[in-house]
Amino acid sequence: MTDLTVPPIDQPLLYAPRPYWAWVAARLFRPLLVRICTAYLVILVIIALLVPLIANGQPYTCVIPAAAGHAAVREYPLFEDLSSTDWILLAVAAALAVQGVVQLTSRRLSRPQRLMRRRISFVIIAGITIIAGSLIAALHHNRLDATNYRSLARHGLITHAVFPPVPWGYAEMEPLSKGLINKLPSHRHWLGTDGDGRDELSRLLWGARIAMGVGFVSQIIALALGIIVGALTGYFGGIFDIIGMRLVEMVESIPTFFLILTFVAIYGRHILDIMVIIGVTGWTGYARLLRAEFFRIRNLDYVLAAQGSGMPLWRVLFKHMLPNGVTPVLVSAGFGMAGAVTIEASLSYLGVGVQPPTASWGSMLNSAGNPATVFRWWQALGPGLLIFITVLAFNLIAESLRDAIDPTTMGRR
Repeated sequence: MTDLTVPPIDQPLLYAPRPYWAWVAARLFRPLLVRICTAYLVILVIIALLVPLIANGQPYTCVIPAAAGHAAVREYPLFEDLSSTDWILLAVAAALAVQGVVQLTSRRLSRPQRLMRRRISFVIIAGITIIAGSLIAALHHNRLDATNYRSLARHGLITHAVFPPVPWGYAEMEPLSKGLINKLPSHRHWLGTDGDGRDELSRLLWGARIAMGVGFVSQIIALALGIIVGALTGYFGGIFDIIGMRLVEMVESIPTFFLILTFVAIYGRHILDIMVIIGVTGWTGYARLLRAEFFRIRNLDYVLAAQGSGMPLWRVLFKHMLPNGVTPVLVSAGFGMAGAVTIEASLSYLGVGVQPPTASWGSMLNSAGNPATVFRWWQALGPGLLIFITVLAFNLIAESLRDAIDPTTMGRR
């Protein structure tokens, strides 16, 4: 007979229960294709943050030889010419790296100690990053250095010059001579040049910053607005729900694409405006999803207990209800990232996206020409593939996350 004896209550568990999000992450990254897509997006984000150090016409360092009455001088042109945006993004990259080290070094601690250490480190690192970014934005002044350091190095006017792996800037043009315009891939320009003699590989890498920036910034704005409106309408209902849903319907009636075209026609092409418009018009789906989830969970026992204990409203909404209702919103955010990348590429392809000479995958596709007349395949291959793979990666990860949080798919994964 089978032994159905219940073990004593004081007997220790043989294993610690896995937290919900650890269980979701294990199911999310189980398919090999999802892991490949995640690694690709991580690499793309790293490139977007560090691209000034990867593709740049300025050397990291060089030595100006001694002249009459002057000693040799070592300079750092690349770091001296970084813009405020570059320094802020490098600060963000450093903060992410430090937080990653904290995550790895805290694995051997007990779960309460690990969570406490990670939370404290996150607050400290985020605070330092915000302060540093604010100081950089307020005090740093951009400068423009048009010196051709490669030419100086060839003529011996500078020595010991160390250039980045891709020694070309996104707006740096070759001399306007025959053979350097619309040049096929070569050892000097690995992906060729465009109609202005600019290196295609450098522009491809710099375009990753625009694509990732538009995707992340616009979706952060959309998530913030959608979570606030969805939480309030779903929790209170009644007049809040009526007003909130009418606001949602009003925003959904605005065509995002044509709204961006109108702003571009009136105020000019500014990438920040495009990010904000995509975010301000893209939050309605998140609000609807969160509203439905809050309608479902607002009368559950743990919510009623939190209300009965006298907790403040914000704590009930965002500490107890939001973590249990945000999962469908996160799934939708993955598809929203893909949509934002597509919108930006479409606008740049039509010539109303980023301001030239800023690199964008859509504008690079435009410069490749028309297949019906003159078409340069090497200029279309890189940006076309990256747009396709990036959108596909976001969609596959979002679909995998949807399956991971759906208990009905447990047997199929």
